[in-house]
Amino acid sequence: MAPPESSAATIEPKTSIDGSGRAYVSKAQDVVATVLAKGSALRQDAVNKAKEFDEKHRLTASASAKVMSFDKRVRLTEKLTVGISAVNEKVKSVDQRLQVSDKTMAAIFAAEKKLNDTGSAVKSSRYVTAGAAWFSGAFSKVARAGQVAGTKTRDKFNLAISKK
Repeated sequence: MAPPESSAATIEPKTSIDGSGRAYVSKAQDVVATVLAKGSALRQDAVNKAKEFDEKHRLTASASAKVMSFDKRVRLTEKLTVGISAVNEKVKSVDQRLQVSDKTMAAIFAAEKKLNDTGSAVKSSRYVTAGAAWFSGAFSKVARAGQVAGTKTRDKFNLAISKK
């Protein structure tokens, strides 16, 4: 059995003038964008068919009606509300007796002060500044590559949708 033909299977190596391999990167981005666009178009089609099936057979509406009927018979929502209220009252009682909230807030304030002090020391470090500059540059390059890939994917998706 022969393998199915696809744009991913017919990648032809191109040589770039500057030898940096940009043609390979561009072709790889193009293949990934095509695959993502076709997959997204298939997903959208499947979702639409599932919605049509649900509307035709009224599955969601029927299930919702059965759940509501069961809830009215058993009074589950009412019982859960009463149980939650009882638990909340018990939690308040324990909190007042043990002062958990006050102790927690004191610990949070102490940790916040320590973080602020540490943050001030870190901000003044030249190593941190140099690392942040490098990270920012790397992130910008990745963001630009993502933007190019996203644009190609959107274009391929629109093309795949229009070919239906």
